[in-house]
Amino acid sequence: MISQTDRQTRYPSVEKRWVKNEKKVKIILEDIQANHNHSWYREILNRNARNMDNIAIYYRGNEITYQELFSASEQFAKSLKTIGITKGDEIIACMTNVPELLYLMMGASCIGAVVNFVSESFEEGCLSENIGKNNKLLVICENYLEQFSKKISTDRFENCLVVSLSDSYKDGNNPYYELEKDFVDFTSVSGKVNIGDDRAYRIKEFMELGMDYSGDFEDTTVDLDTEFTITYTSGSTKVGWPKAIVHTNRSYISIGRFHDPDISRMPAMRNMRGLAHIPTHSNTDLVSCISDPLMQTCTVAFEPIYDKEFFARSLAINKPGFAPATRSFWLTAVKCMKTDKLVKDIDISALINAVAVGEDISKNEENFINECFKEHRAGSKVLPRILGSTTISVGGGNCEHGGLFFTLLKGKREIFGNDFGLVPFQLVEMAILKEDGTECDYNELGLLVANSVCTMKEYKNNRQATEMFYKKDAYGRIWGNCNVWATLDKKGRIHMRGRVGNETTLNGKTIPLFKISDVILSNNQVLSCETVNSKAGKLVSFVELLSGNSKELVEEFREQIRKAFDLERLDNYEIRIISEGSFVLTKSGKRNIAYLENLD
Repeated sequence: MISQTDRQTRYPSVEKRWVKNEKKVKIILEDIQANHNHSWYREILNRNARNMDNIAIYYRGNEITYQELFSASEQFAKSLKTIGITKGDEIIACMTNVPELLYLMMGASCIGAVVNFVSESFEEGCLSENIGKNNKLLVICENYLEQFSKKISTDRFENCLVVSLSDSYKDGNNPYYELEKDFVDFTSVSGKVNIGDDRAYRIKEFMELGMDYSGDFEDTTVDLDTEFTITYTSGSTKVGWPKAIVHTNRSYISIGRFHDPDISRMPAMRNMRGLAHIPTHSNTDLVSCISDPLMQTCTVAFEPIYDKEFFARSLAINKPGFAPATRSFWLTAVKCMKTDKLVKDIDISALINAVAVGEDISKNEENFINECFKEHRAGSKVLPRILGSTTISVGGGNCEHGGLFFTLLKGKREIFGNDFGLVPFQLVEMAILKEDGTECDYNELGLLVANSVCTMKEYKNNRQATEMFYKKDAYGRIWGNCNVWATLDKKGRIHMRGRVGNETTLNGKTIPLFKISDVILSNNQVLSCETVNSKAGKLVSFVELLSGNSKELVEEFREQIRKAFDLERLDNYEIRIISEGSFVLTKSGKRNIAYLENLD
């Protein structure tokens, strides 16, 4: 606890104004340790003990109850035991969002195995670095097998479970073929797998392995601090080579508890359907899209296709009430609703909570999305009439911390203020630091750092990066470095800005890149703007317009920037107007800044 003396000598971010009842937070953390010291599987089971007939999984029209989920997961655990998987063993998973992913997570959790969620898009060196030598099992979706096996030989694995995207169809039928056929052919299922049939299984064969297993399938020594998952950073800084993040059961169970209405101060989800479509190697998908809805006794709609051009069709197929996605996915979905005849009349009346995750969203982008929501009466099926349509919510915090912020219906709250900001979860402690490690005053720009019980255990096989992640402040306290600029307002809300290190020098003045973009985004004719230091040595702003004459606006932007930073001239600076939707994205769905930096 922080002493009164410390409070008098330190700046306000330690006051934790977002925590309404510090004593209650302490009691809940103590209760988690005393009464929830078990596997993630056991936590989900306990929370849904009276919910067995409700729908846990929705997949292409197939509804799977909680009873069926636990039955399949327990059978999966028995099969894992049968092939020799025990507590501490690492399972490699290269999967998209299909129900079998959840069976794997729950089965592995209850026996204490660790699931390493890799991507077929990782560079060969990244895969080799993060896949150990004791490889008892690879679980891979069939559509990833060819690309994965070109980088990592499947001979490295004692067993291989190949999952088809159609394994969980109801009666083998897919009612949404017309919507998805242009993106993925779910029907391309081969009878055999060309990696040695004696050690390769389809899901039915794999489940049957444990039919005769008579021992205990649950390891009762699994606790909060047992390692559970290895996920990866977004790869924005080094495309194709992200860092591996180790999380324990404590991270998943704690953040789920702090999402409960009695502590989060958010409405109960009430049997809402949440959409899981973000790549599975992201902690955001596993925690926010899968774990949290199950913690709230809701339904997870598994979406195996992750493509910005498909996202609107996914909304049409799954009809979620809760849908996290990057801003670029939301922006593209809105454009598709205007141009794609298959989703022009899309029903999003159940969409009460559309969340922008992964990167900042500008006011202009938010307004553009909200206008579409209003036109399509988003949320009207479930929201009170007084609210009308929903607006974008914001989720944030890096995967290392397992989630830091959530602001419900951010746009509506901003009606009562210029910028509502991000509301930290109450289990999080955070500060804004100056360069000397002392804390910033209110609204003073500095480095955002944070701690919580959900913070990662470590970067796998990367001690140097782990040590660099932690930062000691001027008062001797150790923090996890979020590596972004931020400010704290007097109500305890965080306003995150650009990544630290993304600055430029114009005529001798050092300027964070986000401040240049902000000047351009102040014009309501602009939809999006990204400013980068190009490899060619220029400062470039890439601008997507909503309207207006591009030639005239470029001159206007240049003059506004010159005045905003009191510059006599603008040397070595360029503004490029780009066509609609032309920002290239990383595998995670964020804008690919490295790509922009390398453009001629």
